[in-house]
Amino acid sequence: MVRVLQLSHTPLLQKQSRDYLIEKLIDSVRDIRRIVAGKGINPICIGTSAKGFIDHRAGVIVGPDQGIKDWINVPFARIVKQETGLPVYVDNDANMMTIAEHRFGAARGYKNVIFVALRTGIGGGIIINGKLYRGAGNAGGEIGQMIINYDNGTSDKGIKGSYEHFASAASIVRRYNEESGISPGKRQKSISCKEIFELSYNNSPEAVTVVKENAEMVGIGLANLITIFAPEIIVLGGGMSEAHDSYISMIRETAFANSLENCRSELRIERAQLGTVGSLLGSAYWSLTSLAGQNI
Repeated sequence: MVRVLQLSHTPLLQKQSRDYLIEKLIDSVRDIRRIVAGKGINPICIGTSAKGFIDHRAGVIVGPDQGIKDWINVPFARIVKQETGLPVYVDNDANMMTIAEHRFGAARGYKNVIFVALRTGIGGGIIINGKLYRGAGNAGGEIGQMIINYDNGTSDKGIKGSYEHFASAASIVRRYNEESGISPGKRQKSISCKEIFELSYNNSPEAVTVVKENAEMVGIGLANLITIFAPEIIVLGGGMSEAHDSYISMIRETAFANSLENCRSELRIERAQLGTVGSLLGSAYWSLTSLAGQNI
């Protein structure tokens, strides 16, 4: 049984910098330590997660900058350790979600797992024979950048026809704007992916079309992963995975229809169980095992 003992939420400015983010994080660490000290708890290390490419051995956030000033090659672990006095570990957020779902969530007990984070972009992680697959330079698992339609759609990362471009939350918003015939600039208020799902539940024709199309795109990407890896379970996380069962069912139907029978013979496709605390739990577990000299 795993529990979150204390949470601290910190509002952030829209425009951020390296120094600003690290200052806010250190303030949060101090707040947490002060609160849990009253409960007789003394933390022994800090586990953190971040988007992008991470040199987890050196504790460096490599990049890209995610629109944050000076967020390239940040010696994150060293800086935070200097300020807190505790050992600090940092890794990719989707990898940490993958570890959490494998250790504590929907993929518990499985040895071959793929985690797909369906959100504004698409992230992911891969467990092979019970171990997180990192790839060269800890760069493996970038599921969102596989190509599913080379003839169309160059992403903001410069990749033509990527899974992320066609199947993410951002793609749902883009396609809804196209289907409804209203350009984003002409809307009084920008519409969110969640709002489009809500419209689909109320049978808005444009929303129903876009959500069905998206489920098929998500399923096609999963079909590729199924045929390459033959996993035991695929776990769907991120905000989009919280949609109604009908959406998950459409994804399953497309994924199974477009993958080899032998590769999907033992497969389950399930929602993540840990929600927004997944990356926190994964980071905590990974930091503790790293502190103990273990490799996961």
